[in-house]
Amino acid sequence: MEEHFTRIVQHVFNNWTALKLAVEHSMGGANSKQTAVECLNYMVQFCLYEQNVQVEDIQDALEDVLDQEFDMICEDDSPKEIAHILFKFLQILQQGTMEQLEEEYKKLPTSNQEWLSLSQPQVNQEVPVNESSSSDDDEAGGSKQTPMEQDEWTEVKSRRKK
Repeated sequence: MEEHFTRIVQHVFNNWTALKLAVEHSMGGANSKQTAVECLNYMVQFCLYEQNVQVEDIQDALEDVLDQEFDMICEDDSPKEIAHILFKFLQILQQGTMEQLEEEYKKLPTSNQEWLSLSQPQVNQEVPVNESSSSDDDEAGGSKQTPMEQDEWTEVKSRRKK
């Protein structure tokens, strides 16, 4: 159930212009895209595991996330629209009608590119590369520092007579 809902939330967030603009303009800081992925994961958890979730709760959560994470307030009522879409799919999932879920999913608008993806394994693969390159720098820096530590202090005397 979580996998299906995550796919839906990801699809909806990929088509959400306000969120895309917030990420493109780094309104969530230097790692705005990662912040958006975290928001996506939060919304999935919130919708699936919060008790008696209603449309208003989802809308409030979306608005809170945008305000807190991106310092942004949407005046276009898009959080309300997104909340209604997510709530509809949440109800379909809870009823367990996968055929209806697929039908409704196909009706969602599609974007030309998926800018928001949950490709976390790729992120995890990049981290060790960066760590190994930084450790290479440390080793190179360490070999440069070793002779400095072995050098002795030399006193430099002034040539002027006082």
